[in-house]
Amino acid sequence: MAYHLKCDEVPAAGLRRMAREQLQSALHEIAGANRAEIPAAVHATRKHIKKARALLRLVRDELGKEVFKEENRRLRDVARSFSSSRDACVRLQVLERLRDPIGNEGADFSQTRSILEKQLEAHGGGLSSERREAEAILLGMCDRIEGWPLDELKMEDLCCALRKTYQRGRKCFGYALSDPKPEDFHSLRKRVKELWYQVRILQQLNRLVLCELLNGARTLAQHLGDLHDMTSFHEWLERTHDLPEEEGVILGGLICTRERELEKIVLDLGARFFAEKPGVFERRLLRYGRQWPARQPASP
Repeated sequence: MAYHLKCDEVPAAGLRRMAREQLQSALHEIAGANRAEIPAAVHATRKHIKKARALLRLVRDELGKEVFKEENRRLRDVARSFSSSRDACVRLQVLERLRDPIGNEGADFSQTRSILEKQLEAHGGGLSSERREAEAILLGMCDRIEGWPLDELKMEDLCCALRKTYQRGRKCFGYALSDPKPEDFHSLRKRVKELWYQVRILQQLNRLVLCELLNGARTLAQHLGDLHDMTSFHEWLERTHDLPEEEGVILGGLICTRERELEKIVLDLGARFFAEKPGVFERRLLRYGRQWPARQPASP
């Protein structure tokens, strides 16, 4: 399953193929998971949906406002239906990352862990209704893919759309740089992850150059994801009143320290990643687009 245009594909056919593959993979994950596999299945399902949504945004002008809005809303609703299970799992992972540097001499946060494990058990208890609703939505979307109005789509259109994503990401980075707030880093994370997936779709335009861009987006997205998880855990900690005071104080201090570290890393990486102006970025992409189909063989 290749999440990129192949060298022998016209854009419309390749994008329909990728959309179908992501939806079918999401269906496979949620249908085949037993109780013990639910956290991993939820994570994988949400990842496939994010890829499908990034693809949708790449062709939103061709789809038209109403089609894009409805299909994007359906995918968003499916992802949100599994968010409670995903959040409970991530909090446990964050707790482990916070505990590791302390080692055996520090607190083990046993009561915090116990609360999180109970929440994960409650949210992951089958998800039968969420599964049924998600399957119906994704199957219906698979049936509509062939009707998407993409036949006139050109590579230049995709290059222009990618420039818009880059421009939105660069704007979000400017907000985070001038006055760093959690909501600004959250918006930046969404835009960078979207850009990462869209660059993957077009990477065969120039594998040498775009794979370098892809690696930069991946690294930045991973650090932004870590920061998002840390901030979400911090917010949960402030809302939870049945934790022992000592555990809460220690965890709060560790989280604040790690958040500041991650913010600095993100701002340093982002300054390099978004250094190019959007117009220059687009002209470079269009130059690669005029050479499509690529000369080099596509990856399997």
